[in-house]
Amino acid sequence: MKTIYDYSYAQLEELMLAKGQKKYRANQIFSWLYQKRVTSFDEMSDVARSFLDELKNEFVINPLEVVEKQVSKDKTAKYLFRLSDGALVESVLMHFDYGKSLCVTSQVGCNMGCKFCASGLLKKQRDCTSGEIVAQVMAVQKELDETGERLSHIVIMGTGEP
Repeated sequence: MKTIYDYSYAQLEELMLAKGQKKYRANQIFSWLYQKRVTSFDEMSDVARSFLDELKNEFVINPLEVVEKQVSKDKTAKYLFRLSDGALVESVLMHFDYGKSLCVTSQVGCNMGCKFCASGLLKKQRDCTSGEIVAQVMAVQKELDETGERLSHIVIMGTGEP
């Protein structure tokens, strides 16, 4: 199933119109996703239930499952996420004096074959969708929301190296 995160704001507007909805509906959904950071369509209380049911049949919000999270002494956190097709990707949250940086994965597997990196053991399988990349950011930011913290930088990497 496709993630709603695959859609930009403009694409979300087009999708709403194509589904017979008013253009403002895109703003409502965008706000629920990116400002309120909901993880379920059921949390969108100002959108008609019948339309939410239609969206639930076609989309998921978050296509990731957290398989494991490891935190080091310096608070660097490594997340292992399972994508909807079973592929595994990692994201790394680093804490600096200037803010919090998140490295997100843009592909499953790697063809570089660097000797120091285990990522090359799995040749590149595919690129992550934009929604899978956004979902990595949203999953970590949602966790940071619990402590009132915010991501300040995002680094895009292949599988292993930025």
